[in-house]
Order: sequence, then structure tokens, then C-alpha cells
Amino acid sequence: MGKTVNVDSLVPDPKVIPSPEQPQIATIRPGSGLAIVGLFVEIIRKRFTPDSGLPWAWDNDIKKTKIAIESAFNEDKAHRDFRPAVYVDRDDKVLGRTVIGDFAGQHIPSGLKAFWALDTVPVLIECVAAKKAESAILADLIAIFLHASSDLIQAKFGLHDMTPVGQGRTQPFLRDKEQWVTSITFSVQYDLRWTNKPSGPLLQEIALAVSTSGFEDATAYFTAIALAEGIT
Repeated sequence: MGKTVNVDSLVPDPKVIPSPEQPQIATIRPGSGLAIVGLFVEIIRKRFTPDSGLPWAWDNDIKKTKIAIESAFNEDKAHRDFRPAVYVDRDDKVLGRTVIGDFAGQHIPSGLKAFWALDTVPVLIECVAAKKAESAILADLIAIFLHASSDLIQAKFGLHDMTPVGQGRTQPFLRDKEQWVTSITFSVQYDLRWTNKPSGPLLQEIALAVSTSGFEDATAYFTAIALAEGIT
């Protein structure tokens, strides 16, 4: 009987920072939802390179490409109107509290406090085409590719987690009923870290401004700011 292979050993732990002798992972930290969108735009583009053997070869030049693969935040009309197209967007994201007060530790000599949380970003990918079957085939290719690569994506880019990929039914596109769209959904989590050093002095400056403003109390001061009454 052959030896059992430990599959976990084949994929680096995305939470472990490599030593200087090893290739450094390209982390998302400090991260943002837009960075996640940009990451998956690039990943999907790599699936549709000219040497992929697929009929949809992506090119950075919109006049030469056979498919548009863009962030949903790209408002260029040429990219928005191109078909077929793949648009990567994000839904409402949630900052999770894993530890009490998000507190991770403190550097006693400087008084610097460190905090940590998990940012969960739901990713929405829309595959839009003039033909229903083409939209469905594009979604199949992308969903399977992302599912098969999920462990490698987590390890390479320092993601904490990536949920299984879901694929919706193909239906008429809301913005254009003559087009078809198939949605792909999943969520990713990444570590969000911060310290109180940048914000502490700023908050102290605000408190000092309140005390020297001449207003009766903080409520009057902040109300005046909300009403744009020219406080500087």
C-alpha cells in the first residue's frame, strides 16, 4: 500500500509570513474591498490569455480583445458596452469581530496597541453575453477555474479564507433585456490590522479643539460643524 500524501503540506499556510530566504507572498494587507475586486479581475484575465486555447482571448486593447474582463467600477462606455463581458463587483461587506475589542496586543515601552479583525468581502461576477449559452459557458469556465484554484489563491495572496463558489441561473440582463447574464458568487476574508498610534493624537486634537472653541459643550460644537457654520 502506498504512503498517504499530506495534501495540506502542498499548500503554504496563508497566515504564515515566509522567511526572507523564501519567495514573499503578495499580500492584500492592509487591504480593501476594491483591492479584492482588482485581484480577481487579474486572475480571470489570466484564464483568457491568447494561449489558453479558448475562443475568447483577452487583450488590454478594447479594439483587439475578444472579451471584456473588467471591474464593475470601470465606467468607460466602450468597456461597459462590449460583449461578451465579465464584470467583477463586490456586495455589502462586513467587518467581523473575532476577539474582544479587536485587541491583538500591546508594545509596553511605547504604549502602542495593535488590533486585528477579519474583513469579509462578498464577490459578485457577472458573465454577460448576447447568447444565453455563451453566458452560461463563460460562467462555467470561470466558476470551475476559481474553485480549482481557491487554495492556491489563498496561499499566494495571503487571504484568510475563500468560500465555495456558487453559480446562478442564466437570465435576462436587467440593464439590457436582449442580453443574458450568469452570476458567480463567493466570499473572501482577509486580515485587517491597525494600531492606535495614528488615530490617538488626532482624537486628542479634536478634544482640544472642542475645549478651546468657545462653545458651551461638545454637542454645540459638533452641531455647528454638521450645519457647516464655518468652524475651522
